[in-house]
Amino acid sequence: MNPDSKMKRFTYSGILNLRHWLGNSEGMVLVLTLMILTLITAMVVEFAYGVYTSTSALYNWRDSQRLSFVAKSGVAMAVNTISRAPQSELYKYLNREIPVPNIPEGFNGSFVIKAVDENSKFNLNSLRNADSVKVFKRLLGNLGLDELIAERVADWLDPDSDPRLRDSEEGAKNAFMDSVDELLLIKGIDRQTYEKLSPYVTVYGFVGTEDRRININTAAIPVIMSLNENGMITREMAERLVRSRELEPFNSTSEVTRAGIEENMLLRNFVTADPPVNFRITSVSEENKIKRVIEGVVKVTRGSQGRILSWREM
Repeated sequence: MNPDSKMKRFTYSGILNLRHWLGNSEGMVLVLTLMILTLITAMVVEFAYGVYTSTSALYNWRDSQRLSFVAKSGVAMAVNTISRAPQSELYKYLNREIPVPNIPEGFNGSFVIKAVDENSKFNLNSLRNADSVKVFKRLLGNLGLDELIAERVADWLDPDSDPRLRDSEEGAKNAFMDSVDELLLIKGIDRQTYEKLSPYVTVYGFVGTEDRRININTAAIPVIMSLNENGMITREMAERLVRSRELEPFNSTSEVTRAGIEENMLLRNFVTADPPVNFRITSVSEENKIKRVIEGVVKVTRGSQGRILSWREM
């Protein structure tokens, strides 16, 4: 028999059987049962998926909170370490990872703590002073940035409304800066400029808001080069100073002569060798691809518990 004929006969016979089956009440019940079972299966799968995603979100939230507590403990540990360190050993904890003696129980991730001396940077809030504007312009020049930025920042925070540049008072705060991030609000300062400048500036003074003193034991090379009225401190001289203080921190500014630099080359009102008091502490905890970062500026003096000046969690 022709295969096509067999197929036609089979198909026709199947249709007749299906019509007979559907016409039977028991067949209809079976079809409805299968449909209901399919619907229930789909609902169960959807419910199970919803439970899975909700549970995963709950676990992620739990892990995130746990990591947040770990990171907070890192800041507290850094403050405790710094406040207890003798002055002769203080600088070994700065600008590098602080060792963690006791990892929190049950924590299997990574835990990194770092402290930076905020007083190693130029204090933007000192720009109400004309001499500070000159030093800041030299710092901008050392960084390859437009020196007119100094005028814009000065207009942002000085109390008057007299523009130093044509548009530098537009939207000005006319008050002290609370954060370095305010630089992004100032006209003429873009993200690229901010990224290049922010590591070298602060809004915290040694004692008062406008205190312009910079710690010669921790200042970066571009900052050191700006601390001479005539720009006579070269990069080579600044590098020599850094190498000298790494061997032994300066107890006074007069000791810079060890690096072949005369004390009178440094602007007296801008330089100090006093122990730092303001620290930017970054604590990073990470586990199972979840990370929490806490960055805080804390004022720490010998034996104190520290006073938080700024805090943000990322």
